[in-house]
Amino acid sequence: MPSATNPELRSPSPTPAPPIAETPGPRAAGLLKVFDGAVKSTLDKCSPNNFASCFPTIAEYNPDALESIRTQIIDQLDRAWRANFEEILKKRDVVKSLNGLDQCIEDAKRRKKKAEEDANGGPIEVPRAPHTLSPSEIHLAHLMPFLEQQSAAMKTQLDATQKANAELVSTVTSQRAEIETLVRGLESVIHDLETSAQIMGQDDVQGLGAEIRDLETEMSK
Repeated sequence: MPSATNPELRSPSPTPAPPIAETPGPRAAGLLKVFDGAVKSTLDKCSPNNFASCFPTIAEYNPDALESIRTQIIDQLDRAWRANFEEILKKRDVVKSLNGLDQCIEDAKRRKKKAEEDANGGPIEVPRAPHTLSPSEIHLAHLMPFLEQQSAAMKTQLDATQKANAELVSTVTSQRAEIETLVRGLESVIHDLETSAQIMGQDDVQGLGAEIRDLETEMSK
């Protein structure tokens, strides 16, 4: 795997291109207009006078038939040329290609305008041409979107884990404080029991106990 390059020298990750419209754009519309003009100009050359000069005999004896033939020829040529042109446009996807060219030019104009605004009157930094990039830079340019996506996913998982750990630490701390309170309570009870045992073990208490037992014995007689 190629080594990482300086982020300032690395080409920015390419952004997905917007969808290209199927409706003819400026250049596609211009092409259609030029074609229509060329067809009209060519067919206009086949005027009645020009056509009649090619067939003088028929023009003299049956001009109506000659005009009908001329009209049919012009109509057939017009339909055939337009059908062939439409087929070429569809087969070569000309409209979409020209729309893509329009889109590239508009994008270039926007990037140029933004670069001029960012320069704020200073020198404009010219981006590196793609063919001058090294293989590692090209590889990283294609790999970076995937790495950025994975990094964002891992950051989300890490944030969730850290939040869960914080909640767990809070729970453990609360339980530990509760246990310490219970232990202190038990220690107090044990201390009281030990004190009571010590008191019960004293001679005065033992003698009092013996007197009570003797009294109970006499009363039972």
